Amino acid sequence: MGKYNLDLHDDTLDEITLNKFGDKIFISADDANLWKRFSDGYKKIEKLENEFGNKADEIEKKYPENDRGQNSELFIEASKLKAEFCEKAIDVIDGIFGEGTAKKSFREYYESIPGFIPDEGKFMAFFDVMTPIIEDIFKRKIEKDQKESKQRMAKYQPQDYKRKGSK
Repeated sequence: MGKYNLDLHDDTLDEITLNKFGDKIFISADDANLWKRFSDGYKKIEKLENEFGNKADEIEKKYPENDRGQNSELFIEASKLKAEFCEKAIDVIDGIFGEGTAKKSFREYYESIPGFIPDEGKFMAFFDVMTPIIEDIFKRKIEKDQKESKQRMAKYQPQDYKRKGSK
C-alpha cells in the first residue's frame, strides 16, 4: 500500500491590502474566472455610467434650463440617481473581489460618515489602482506558466535520443 501527499499549494495567492487598517482581500491568477470577473465588472461600471448618464439627461429635460441651478427637485432627483448608480457599483466590486470589498476599501469613510456611499470618483479611483495590480498578477502568471511548460517539455522530450542508423 502506498501513501501519497498531493500538495498543490504554491505562491500564487496574492494578498491586497485595501486600507490603512490592514483589511485585505486575496486573489489568485489561478482562479480561471478572475480576469473574466474583472473585465466584465469594469464593463458593467461603464454600462452603468452610460445608463445613468442617459437617465440624468432625462431628469434635466424635465426642468427649464434657466431654473436648473436653483431647483431643489432637480437636485434631489439627480442625487437619488447618483446614489442608485453607486449602490450598483458596490455590487459590481463585491462581485469581482468578494462580499464586503467595497466597504473594506472605503472603511474610513463608512466608519466616519453615517450612510456613506462612495461616489463614482471613488469607484474609478479603485479601478485605476486595481487594474495595474491585476495586470501584474497575470503577467507573473503567464511568465510562471511559460517557465513551467518549458520545464515539463524538457522532462518529457528525449533530446538526446538518436535513431539507429542516424549520425
